[in-house]
Amino acid sequence: MTELQKAKERSVGLTNNQTSLKETIKGGEFYIQIANALPQGNLSAKRYISACLTALAVQPKLMQCKPSSVLKSMMESARYGLEPNSPLSEAALIPFGQECTFLIEYRGMMKLAWNTGLIKTLDYDKVCEGDEFDYSKSSDGLLFFHRPSLSASRGEGSIYYAYAELKHGGTAFQVMTRDDIVAHAKQFSRGYSSKSSPWQTDFDAMAYKTVIRQLCDKKLPKSTTENGILMNEAAHIDDFVEEPRHTVMQEKELEVVEIDTNPEVSSSTPLPDFDNSFDPAEQFPQEED
Repeated sequence: MTELQKAKERSVGLTNNQTSLKETIKGGEFYIQIANALPQGNLSAKRYISACLTALAVQPKLMQCKPSSVLKSMMESARYGLEPNSPLSEAALIPFGQECTFLIEYRGMMKLAWNTGLIKTLDYDKVCEGDEFDYSKSSDGLLFFHRPSLSASRGEGSIYYAYAELKHGGTAFQVMTRDDIVAHAKQFSRGYSSKSSPWQTDFDAMAYKTVIRQLCDKKLPKSTTENGILMNEAAHIDDFVEEPRHTVMQEKELEVVEIDTNPEVSSSTPLPDFDNSFDPAEQFPQEED
């Protein structure tokens, strides 16, 4: 078989792969599983599936990933109630070779913290040259002051922080120097040094997520509610990212698609468990390398 024939076969296989993936996402069975995975009171399954189809359109490399890994990442994002690859910047589906990786962004971490119902306010910022900043802890409580410089260009941050006021009183605060954050990134992000890594292209956003995640993990009260458990889990997800993120629709118009929102089940039919009914590995068996 010539190289041209092999290339044509690979092209046909990829096209069939893309069609099957999109049809699976738009199908009634996947709709039921998404509805079952989404936290109660969160976004609707229809909106979430639309966000997934948009993600495939704005990040074409996702179509080159193994479909099973794409579906698994979509299900994981749904479990947290976060829209992937949307202008909300809550979460991202990242192509990592042939594997799709799920990434929670800093606004997604903030949403998960808000959803616990434990906090009254939540904010973050960086301290730059020319800013006034003071932070200390004592037996009288937390002392914190930050007055940003009015300079048009604030430059790089030397300190990053996140803080929250708790509904039942008290505050939680997390402060990290730039060196602390870089050391943390090198330890937990295998793509840190890649030129296309968001650590290189959008350091501030990744730094904000780091301090917010540390705040959620180490400083906020622990909760055994569903939302509290989701926040605690999210605070321990490592960042395995090398590809740049695409979170805003660009370069192409999106086609309008019909989603099967009426699968053959009644409202009284219990939603099946994901592990027992819809298995991406069975739908799309892993290819041997």
